[in-house]
Amino acid sequence: MEKLSIVALLAGALVLSGCADSDSSGSSSKFKDGKSASSTTETNKSADENATTDDSGKALSLDEPEDSVLMTVGDAAPPISISKWIQGEPVASMTPDKVYVVEFWATWCGPCLRSMPHIASLQAEYGDKVAFIGVTAEEDAVVSEFMNQVPPGGDKKWSEILSYRIALDDERKTNAAYMDAAGQGGIPCAFIVGKSSKIEWIGHPMGIDDPLKQVVDGTWNSEAMRTKLKLGPQLDAAARAGDFKKALALIEPVIKQFPANPEFSMIQFRLFNAAEMVDEMNKSAAELVKSANDDARQLNEVAWLLAENPDFEGIDLDVAFAASRRALELTEDKDLAALATNALVNFRRGQIEEAVAQQKKALELAEDPRHKQQLQESLTKYESALKPPASANSETKDAPASASSTQEAAAAPADGETAAPK
Repeated sequence: MEKLSIVALLAGALVLSGCADSDSSGSSSKFKDGKSASSTTETNKSADENATTDDSGKALSLDEPEDSVLMTVGDAAPPISISKWIQGEPVASMTPDKVYVVEFWATWCGPCLRSMPHIASLQAEYGDKVAFIGVTAEEDAVVSEFMNQVPPGGDKKWSEILSYRIALDDERKTNAAYMDAAGQGGIPCAFIVGKSSKIEWIGHPMGIDDPLKQVVDGTWNSEAMRTKLKLGPQLDAAARAGDFKKALALIEPVIKQFPANPEFSMIQFRLFNAAEMVDEMNKSAAELVKSANDDARQLNEVAWLLAENPDFEGIDLDVAFAASRRALELTEDKDLAALATNALVNFRRGQIEEAVAQQKKALELAEDPRHKQQLQESLTKYESALKPPASANSETKDAPASASSTQEAAAAPADGETAAPK
């Protein structure tokens, strides 16, 4: 099976490849090719320790070629080169014992604009502990005009919304030092620079919350992140080729290496889904609900992937419901994605009235016109299931399948999209 849901792809891009490429509209495609980010400054485990084998007996190793020169987690953070600070206090240099987030964006990038308010909220949360720097390679006049604009449906200018430092790249020097050096081809993309002045994390800004908290607290496992960045391209290649057996063989030893990290188990769960391995999906989902019991995002994804495909026979919808309910508890019934997922799970379980009620709540929270349209289409299908057929000969559609196609963007909000630089 080639199809993977948007929610799986989004999470996969965040976990595996940092910033995935996509077109300028921000639409994602499945298992994007991406350059692997490897380190030239730290010795990895031996090939024997990191390797498994494919069907022919050939070793599958996470070790990178010796000539790989891409910047990655654990490498020293390059200096930033700024031609003008549009907003916020200038940063002359990154000093030790302070955390920095360097975010790359553009005024034309829809996914960037959807994620930037979240970065602003994090700046307010962390205050002086973290310095957020939004870097764009655009012209001064373009950015200044943008900052004075009010986004559609809003009542504040971008200069009021973006309460963190906004800066102009000096002839793309900062882009070259970070984006190009790390092999990242899509924006938005953020780099966390830790207190040791080393790169600690590379990825989409919407996936930065947990890593940033751990970096600030001093509990971050940078070696696990290095492994994700190395693993991503190999998994991408195997999945694109439909070789899920090879992909699963790659992820299994990594799970054993990092047993306390549920993100690798989540990758395995997505692969089980892609390979239509229902029994393995059910078992993996049950374990994830326990290990990620306080992670609303992962719980929501588990529930969605279990419920989204009505062609999967034997799916444990009870586990899906438990995951969805816990996600709702953690988000206090105020998260659009969690509500939409819960509506789908209830629909698949035959609880149509509850599905309609939850979908209406999700619709009330939607602001993006695309989300509103998709949620409304699914709501209409759910409501139609409450009505008796017009006649005994009337044909009915398989609503869960239709619901999946229209609700994917709601379960995986567009905030997780990326756009390829112009």
